[in-house]
Amino acid sequence: MKAIFPLIALIATYAPPVSSHWVYNRLIINGTVGEPYQYIRPPQNGNNFLSDVNSTDMRCNIGGSSGLPNNTETATVRAGDELGFSIGSTFGHPGIQQVYLSRAPDLPPPPPRTNSTPNASSAVAEYDGSGGWARIYALTTTPTWPNGTGTVGKNSFAEAQPGAVDWATHKLTSFLFTLPPETPEGEYLLRAEGMAVHAAHKPGGAQFYVACAQIRVVNEHDDTSELGALVGIPGVYRGDEPGVLIPQFWSGLKKYTTPGPALWPPGTGEQHVAKYL
Repeated sequence: MKAIFPLIALIATYAPPVSSHWVYNRLIINGTVGEPYQYIRPPQNGNNFLSDVNSTDMRCNIGGSSGLPNNTETATVRAGDELGFSIGSTFGHPGIQQVYLSRAPDLPPPPPRTNSTPNASSAVAEYDGSGGWARIYALTTTPTWPNGTGTVGKNSFAEAQPGAVDWATHKLTSFLFTLPPETPEGEYLLRAEGMAVHAAHKPGGAQFYVACAQIRVVNEHDDTSELGALVGIPGVYRGDEPGVLIPQFWSGLKKYTTPGPALWPPGTGEQHVAKYL
């Protein structure tokens, strides 16, 4: 059954889009694309960006502190599955794509009473993201190919100066990644975070595009481990660290340092070529 969204969410979601901005509107599970906002909490600011790294909106965007108001569903996935997000309409600025994961606290058992039944609510639907977050994916710069990003040297952006970094996110409409096989069972917020750097040479100029999907992880293996290098959101960024604040205008940038905690699990590396549908 499709969820019926409140009018305010519908208005925000289908407001006229801003050129080059984007949203994350569908969760992808092993190549199957969900319905718009079936498993993703819809934002109330359309496809507009966030810039205040100290705001709690950085967790799951404006209006994303709970999945209950819009009846957001929780997708059941297996540790090791290939997941992804569809991007509406395209990743329209130079920048990076990251993914964070935060486990929702278990719901308390119902109070004892005659004929009581277990609490059937989804723990993650009530979770506001105030716990710890692990960074599990980072798609950043890419080699500059003769015909632009992802082909076979010409930068993807005509404005880029010779020798400037190129971006693996250029014009993506989806991206895929592996949910770590070590992920313990439980319910989680899966947070997509795109950061545009075209104005990041100015303090407060980095643009963040975020959304949270609700997932329930099943793990049939014994090699699970606790999420590591947990950070709070807000708190993961100061706003003046390398990568959030870049030393010069992006079109002449020769090197880029990715912000954020160590990737989890240990040994996970940055990606420089996107996998997508």
